[in-house]
Amino acid sequence: MQHYFPNVPGLGNVALSRHAQERVAQDGISENELKEALLRGTTTPDGPEIVWREKDAVRVVILRRPTPFRGAMLATTIYRVKAAAKAHKQ
Repeated sequence: MQHYFPNVPGLGNVALSRHAQERVAQDGISENELKEALLRGTTTPDGPEIVWREKDAVRVVILRRPTPFRGAMLATTIYRVKAAAKAHKQ
């Protein structure tokens, strides 16, 4: 599995943490799904230091500037987003 993605649009270089790599394996996310989420996913800011990339129910949580900074943003976790429950009127 690839754990470093150079030149991700809008983010620059992105590295996957060990935790993120383990979650990919646990949730059965393919490398192709991960690449699609990183390269073509919708970006959602979550505070000053965190951003999400999401596509096809795969969410990548990225720390914009980890400490110490080594030239790449850090994907701290990756998981499959489950659909929210919906109420039905009877």
